[in-house]
Amino acid sequence: MCFWNIGSTTPSYPCLFCTIHAIFYRLKKSIPLLKLPLFPRILITKMMEPEEVYRLSLCSHRMYSILTSSKLEIDAFHVRFSSRYIRVCITKSGKNSLIYFTYYKEFMDISQVIFRFLNLRAMFFFNLSFLPNDVFEIYNRIISLYSCPHIRWVFDLDQLWLEDLHEYLDIALAGKCHRLSFYNGTISRELLTELMDKTPVTTKLEITSNMPVEFQHPNAFKYKTIDYSEARWATLDDLKSVRNEWIVDLKSTNFDCHDINEFLKYWVNCDEAMLTRLTLQLKEDTVIDDIVLLDKLTVLLYYYKDLPHFVIKVKKITNEKLVVGHFEPKEDNRINFSVWSANEFPGVFDLLEMLEKIKELENELLRMEESEEVIDWREQNKRRREIPLEVEKLRRLMEEKDDFGFIYVS
Repeated sequence: MCFWNIGSTTPSYPCLFCTIHAIFYRLKKSIPLLKLPLFPRILITKMMEPEEVYRLSLCSHRMYSILTSSKLEIDAFHVRFSSRYIRVCITKSGKNSLIYFTYYKEFMDISQVIFRFLNLRAMFFFNLSFLPNDVFEIYNRIISLYSCPHIRWVFDLDQLWLEDLHEYLDIALAGKCHRLSFYNGTISRELLTELMDKTPVTTKLEITSNMPVEFQHPNAFKYKTIDYSEARWATLDDLKSVRNEWIVDLKSTNFDCHDINEFLKYWVNCDEAMLTRLTLQLKEDTVIDDIVLLDKLTVLLYYYKDLPHFVIKVKKITNEKLVVGHFEPKEDNRINFSVWSANEFPGVFDLLEMLEKIKELENELLRMEESEEVIDWREQNKRRREIPLEVEKLRRLMEEKDDFGFIYVS
């Protein structure tokens, strides 16, 4: 009768966890922990490491029920697998615990096996490769022991059969999943389309596998986190459509300085909060041109390693946490654009507001000079005299508040 079906009147073959229990746990005495009162028992289990809780859950059905009812609180739960192994990484208080299930023929020599045992306290070997149902059972058994705010599924595409991948993806999306990662191998256009059709846009999506150079999908830039190793298919409109208020990381693109300038101008004038950080690799052989980057932008500029760094702000504040943008180019043609609250750089924000006001005053004066229609020439002449004085006053105030030595560009 199945170990996990104690109380059942129907005999059955041992399940996967019966096998684990029979091989690794041959206890002759009852566990003292079960004899303790509820409160001390909970305190003891709360102090355990995650893999210790898992090993304890295999001792008996009663112990498993107790542990699932109390649930150990952890920070993150990562499950990574292929058709030949399952690796669970559990993070608690900055420490990682690993639980490893592997098809034992993957290890060809005894030294490798010993090394694995020395480094992993919860490792199990099987003489059969895993079926999707096994994966689902193992995952459910382990995750039921923990209370977790962040669950991540990692797929090794070069070690997964395609039919298994479809089933695993359905399993991941059917439950609680905060982040999907695809490593190694190649992901086809058809599979990528299916993935983005099924995956909720509230999920964080990471794809480091080889991707098609030509690809489009309406959800591609809607995910909570966007991390693509191949994004030469991405357009400027894709960048402008981002509203995840979080992270976009593109390892390879066809964007140049003109595209980045257009994006920054759009960000400045956008009425909605767009993102927290944009990191991307510019088109191959692109030369960082500060004249093109700064065209029609109001910025506080400085140079670091001969590269232009600058700070800008949105014109209309809709999210107080995403107001000031900091642009940093790297020597390898990567750029980083991070967005912060005004409180992070209070002096810088004040300088940007004054610089923006100067720009508005100069435009007002220019319109007056170009206008042929005069409604009240006395009032207009008065205003012409006031504007230079206001501009001069603002410039003096900026010089007093500028502790950074910025170059003012407007």
